[in-house]
Amino acid sequence: MANTAAANMPPPPPKSHTEGNAHKATDTKVNEASPISHVSPDYPEAAAKANTEGYVVLQFDITETGTTDNITVVKSSPEGVFDKSASSALKQWQYKPRVQNGQALRQTGLLVQLDYKLSSDNAD
Repeated sequence: MANTAAANMPPPPPKSHTEGNAHKATDTKVNEASPISHVSPDYPEAAAKANTEGYVVLQFDITETGTTDNITVVKSSPEGVFDKSASSALKQWQYKPRVQNGQALRQTGLLVQLDYKLSSDNAD
């Protein structure tokens, strides 16, 4: 049985051609960066045996070197089942750092959703 856990990363919102206060500083940044390498999360064995599917939404920062930092679970369903697996996988992701004026910058408050789906295969 092939069970999957995959990142669900919607495309970034279109950028406004007008600079200024188009977005408030408190807006959550979703997918302003794309991973250059990522590790798929492990499907917890107990969840697979119980035919449990779900998702985890994680908030995280990208450091100046492109590693992930400050990973926190924002929401998960079912709560607590996939949190450890999702956090562990995201810790191993690598991003291309954001560079502005030749300086690598930390990005904060990004979100990613990892979906956990059981395969429909009945073949073991």
